[in-house]
Amino acid sequence: MSASAYTTVKWTLLLLIAGLAILPAVQKAFRPFYPGKLDGYSEPVPLPSFSTATVFDGTFPLAITRRFDRGTGFHNGLVRLHNQIDFSLFRVPHAKNVIIGKEDYLFEEQYIKAWSGMDFIGEDIIEARAKQFRFAQDWLMKEKGVLFLVLLLPDKGSFYPEKIPARYGIAPGEKTNYSCYRDRLALYGVNFIDFNAWFLAMKDTCLYPLYPKCGIHWSGYGSWLAIDSLVRFLGYKTGVDLPHPECEGIRVDGIPEGRENDVEKALNLACPIGSPPMAHPDVAFTEPRSRKTFSALFIGDSFYFTWAEAGYIGKSFTNRDFWYYDHEVWYGTYNTGKAAEKEDLMKTLDRMNAVVIMQTNAGYGELGYYFVDRMLEKAGFAGKH
Repeated sequence: MSASAYTTVKWTLLLLIAGLAILPAVQKAFRPFYPGKLDGYSEPVPLPSFSTATVFDGTFPLAITRRFDRGTGFHNGLVRLHNQIDFSLFRVPHAKNVIIGKEDYLFEEQYIKAWSGMDFIGEDIIEARAKQFRFAQDWLMKEKGVLFLVLLLPDKGSFYPEKIPARYGIAPGEKTNYSCYRDRLALYGVNFIDFNAWFLAMKDTCLYPLYPKCGIHWSGYGSWLAIDSLVRFLGYKTGVDLPHPECEGIRVDGIPEGRENDVEKALNLACPIGSPPMAHPDVAFTEPRSRKTFSALFIGDSFYFTWAEAGYIGKSFTNRDFWYYDHEVWYGTYNTGKAAEKEDLMKTLDRMNAVVIMQTNAGYGELGYYFVDRMLEKAGFAGKH
């Protein structure tokens, strides 16, 4: 190589390296590229306070480093690239409690533990809880004219056990919270719908996926089947004709909608994992034959949001009251900022036609999140049932 050619190559490489070094600063200052926001929970990094103590104990330089790192140009894109390399080469997910299953099916570990019985709380506890639920059911109907209903929601661990990594075993637990609750609720005559058993019964014959590959909640199609069944069941039990969702057509494509890829989003990957064709129903609501309205208080987990976000709750019920984990008061998809334990529970029940506890298998260790305990205590039955 001639001296002039060598000089040209040298300066070209030097300018390239300098350009790569300065590009993050240009991106931070002028934002010529939009790398997209990161999903999932991220703690804010406040500007640290400067003092002699924070300098010498290391908290000040550590905070400065974290803040600088978070503000670096292309930070989000580099995070996605890093996460993609770990996911593709080392099978490491960068999201809390996420497990990569076979064929890249994504799980949250608590659902696998529920399926395997690792979180089983014991027959005696569940026996007492089922008796308590029956007592609450009878009291609600007698004193308030309110229907009590428990929804045992499906869960991904039970639905896709063949996709669970082999290290968790190949068979469900001999005793699980789900199986024990199912048997005891039936034994004591508690109103419940077992969506988990229903989904499993349909798994091999249903035309469309009931559970997505990269999400932790039921699919859009499964969500519609469930709300339609719930509305019809409530109408049957109470004699009130509720508007129910009629499917007018189904769109099938490989593009997840709503929460169908919520776990994948939390991983913040550079490339999509890919999804089997998903079915998305186009829904219209029937007009009820009567003018009677129907209000329900829902207590449960995030499966409720799949119904609220699709508009099912707002169109089937007069109200949209949801007590998330019996802690946060929501109105449909709006967090009111109120605490459930601060609400006047008895007045709330006076305007309801039904109380619906909805919970997936991963939370059966606290079925109802102690709402029933609070209700019976307010009614004067603490320790008496």
